[in-house]
Amino acid sequence: MECPKCGRENSESTPFCVRCHATLAYTCPACRHVQREGGKCVQCGVDFAKYAALLAFRMSSEAAQDRERSKSRAAILKQIVLLPITGGLSLVGYLRARIRGG
Repeated sequence: MECPKCGRENSESTPFCVRCHATLAYTCPACRHVQREGGKCVQCGVDFAKYAALLAFRMSSEAAQDRERSKSRAAILKQIVLLPITGGLSLVGYLRARIRGG
C-alpha cells in the first residue's frame, strides 16, 4: 500500500506509514469496517467526526453524573460522621433539604 502523503510503500496490514506516520487505514468506530479514506464510513455511513463528538458528549455527561453521585455520598457520610457531635440535628436538616429539593 502506497502512502498518499510521502509515497513510501507499506505493507497492507500497516495502519500508519512507517516513514511519515500518516494514517493509511481508517476503522469505522460503529461497524469496525476498515477503509482507506476517513470522514465517512462507506459501509454504514457513519460520519467519524460526529460519532467522536457524540462519544465525547456521552462521556462528559456520565462523568458529571458520577461527580454528582460522589458529592451526594460525601455529604451523607459527612452528616453521619457529625451525628455524635450535632445530636442528629444536622442530619435531619440535611434530609429535609434533600426531600424538598428533590
